[in-house]
Amino acid sequence: MPNKDSQPQPGLRIRKKRATENAIEVSAVSLALEHGIEHVTVEMICEQADISRSTFFNYFAGRDYAIVGRAIEPLQGEEAAAVLASTNGDLVRGVIRLIFASIGHQHVNTEVARKRVQLSAAQPAALQLSSGILVEGSMKLIPVIAGWLAEHPEHAKLSDSMQEATFAVGLAHAALGALIAEATQQNGDITAGDAHVDAVLEQMRSVLG
Repeated sequence: MPNKDSQPQPGLRIRKKRATENAIEVSAVSLALEHGIEHVTVEMICEQADISRSTFFNYFAGRDYAIVGRAIEPLQGEEAAAVLASTNGDLVRGVIRLIFASIGHQHVNTEVARKRVQLSAAQPAALQLSSGILVEGSMKLIPVIAGWLAEHPEHAKLSDSMQEATFAVGLAHAALGALIAEATQQNGDITAGDAHVDAVLEQMRSVLG
């Protein structure tokens, strides 16, 4: 991962928003590790993160998303099309950019990443939750990608836009998984920059031949 000190510093409002998001996620996954997922409540997370319920729901639609990660709510229409068109036909990179744009940042909190790995290893329910949420996000992303391919066949490599979108989303998630796995070896709130995405995609292409 790039050194976080080399990244442009965001504005105060963005930094505060990210700090609150980090506090919620760290609190949620820490409580799940300590008490078990089934015993964690939104109230417990709010108390530990020192926030109100309304603040919690401004960031997460529910408890499970704070513990294992939220499902992607992808940009739509012209916003999504602009992101996908920005990668000159590299659809997997386009999907990764769309995911980051939909989230609103490219940060990975290394403490949260490590704790989520520990949680998945210790509690099968966490792995089931995260898998379900990944599928939930994929089911929202795939139609957006397929629709864009159908409208821009010059970028398509397969005749079936839905199948191509499914492959691209799966590969994008694999790349992001590799980025997050590497983040567990680092410290702080780091940025998954373009150069590191390039490196991961190149490694994947080597494996695919």
